[in-house]
Amino acid sequence: MEARSMDMPPMDRPRKAASRWSVRRVAWVSTAALAIIAAIGADRFWLRAQEGVDLADFVTADVRRGTLLVEVQGAGVLEPVSERWLTAVVPGTVEEVLARPGAKLGAGDPIVRFANPTVRRELVQARLVLAELEADDRRHAAEVTDRRLAAEARLLDANAQRHEQELRLDAQAQLREQNAISEIDFRSQQIRTDQAKTHAEFEARRFEEVKTALQAERQASEARVQARQAVVEEAEGALASLVVAARVPGTVREVFVNPGEFVVAGGQVARMVDTSSLVAVVRVPEFYASRVAAGQDATATVLNSDILGTVGRVDPAVTEGTVAVDIVLDGPLPTGARPDLSVRATITVAELDDVLYVRRPLHVRDNSTADVFVLDEDDRVATRTTGRFGMGTLRDIEVADGLREGDTLLLGNQTRLERLDVVVVR
Repeated sequence: MEARSMDMPPMDRPRKAASRWSVRRVAWVSTAALAIIAAIGADRFWLRAQEGVDLADFVTADVRRGTLLVEVQGAGVLEPVSERWLTAVVPGTVEEVLARPGAKLGAGDPIVRFANPTVRRELVQARLVLAELEADDRRHAAEVTDRRLAAEARLLDANAQRHEQELRLDAQAQLREQNAISEIDFRSQQIRTDQAKTHAEFEARRFEEVKTALQAERQASEARVQARQAVVEEAEGALASLVVAARVPGTVREVFVNPGEFVVAGGQVARMVDTSSLVAVVRVPEFYASRVAAGQDATATVLNSDILGTVGRVDPAVTEGTVAVDIVLDGPLPTGARPDLSVRATITVAELDDVLYVRRPLHVRDNSTADVFVLDEDDRVATRTTGRFGMGTLRDIEVADGLREGDTLLLGNQTRLERLDVVVVR
């Protein structure tokens, strides 16, 4: 054995040592790799989780089953149902402002008084012309009456002559039968009777024509008087319009003129509103506006008082990302309610019965899929879970799939949990 060892080549022993060194190096590298992987895994699934989070830093919410009222909220102001813009009928200079914004007026109460000398002068002239026409009309009426009576007298005289000649003809007819008069006398009486009858018929036709002509003359004369009366009434209206007054009871909202200011015809003078009838006009985000429709129930909050109402109108236009919605208030307004008073409203757009719902996480949108953290029964560990959500409100949202009734969600700012799937909760 010793001799064989002595005969072994000198390089055999170093080669075997090198082989053992290679095996050891592979083992060391493998061990280091496993250590690195273990460190990464521990950091990913255990060490970071062991760092944990405080439950007090978050809000928890339970998944519940029941009826979810899908509501849309908006803010706006109270606006009058009806308002009136008062304008100047005739040009004039503002002489006096009799009512200021906020004043409650009755129908006919003055607001602004104007001055216009031309209007007064035109009224005086119109009244003088009317007086002359009325005098001419009375004189003409007397003339017409006289002419009608004269024509009627001629008609009566003609009828009397006709009756007289008819009586004479009857008498002579009897005498003729007795041969008491000659045939010539009887024929002559017939001619006179026919002439009287023809004359009476002529006077009757002339009387009707005279009456028609006189009636037309009277109508023309009366029309001239009525036309002038209309001019006078217009002038009187122009004079009366120098005082701009409330047409219906209400409250003065704005006065656009000041004393000494000249205002043209049609210029705006004041605006009045009916403060007893107000509507809540709120603006809702355009994303939710598609759910709002007329007839839906709503609740408006005015001066800390909740008033039930109904959606009356939805504006078809979008302005700066919002849509205007009119809410007709069913209940009485609180004391102090007035136009432009701020109001908040909640509109019930849907009622989902027997559904799962939970308080809306910050990052979850309607009809979307999102990851949430669900606490275990001991509230010690939160696990990332994928859920599918449906319709919702600003506060709550429907759970369509992925979560169960009774699950507790970890809500709040979850930025530091974005790369974690399991979190230890302290």
